[in-house]
Amino acid sequence: MPSIYSILRRRSASAKLAQVFERSEASTGRALPIRRTGRGIWAATPVRVVEAAVKTLHGIGLLGDGGQPGHVIDAGTGDGRVPAVLAAWGPSRAVYGFETDAALYAQAVTNLHALDAGGLVDAAHVHLLEADYCDVRSYERGGIALSQTAVVFNYPDGNERQLARFVAQHCGHQTTLCLLTHNRTLELNELPRRVCHDVSDGTGPRWRLSLYSRSTASVSTTSSSEPVSGTAPAD
Repeated sequence: MPSIYSILRRRSASAKLAQVFERSEASTGRALPIRRTGRGIWAATPVRVVEAAVKTLHGIGLLGDGGQPGHVIDAGTGDGRVPAVLAAWGPSRAVYGFETDAALYAQAVTNLHALDAGGLVDAAHVHLLEADYCDVRSYERGGIALSQTAVVFNYPDGNERQLARFVAQHCGHQTTLCLLTHNRTLELNELPRRVCHDVSDGTGPRWRLSLYSRSTASVSTTSSSEPVSGTAPAD
């Protein structure tokens, strides 16, 4: 059973990580952290919601000890918050963040350096690429084996069907596409949906985490409508 000290340390680290991205949002000078990019629209998902989604992926056995082997791809990484949370929860698993927008990519690099300097994330396991996540050449240039991808993470912004086709054509049968969105009516037919979970930061509205995969063995098929807390796991 985790000690009180380890729980408090995890909560402190989670709060500091959230603060880095709160400053990142404030640096845009916009009332709403939204930016139109060449591929779609980037909207900053609350860090606590990202944490709740990642905790769910650990809880159902996709990530974490004994989870699906392989690296994680964040398709459309924005300011780097998803790779940061993934790295904080799984410090030994390689995470690749793809972003085509030059300004967002630069912000993600800055945030990663700040997190690494603060000891919150080990930057050695996080790789940010200014590249198109639906272009096979981007992965070839980065030396990334798509067949060894465990999870592809994405916030749907109009390109989710193209991404689903890409995953179906180029990734392995065990790869799971994870779509995290506040649009609870989103439907996707390009890949079979295996399960969906509701996640929440504990204060705001529930978000929908939907998992798609060609393999029936990669995720549980039991859906959940119970909100999941965004608190980081204890050691």
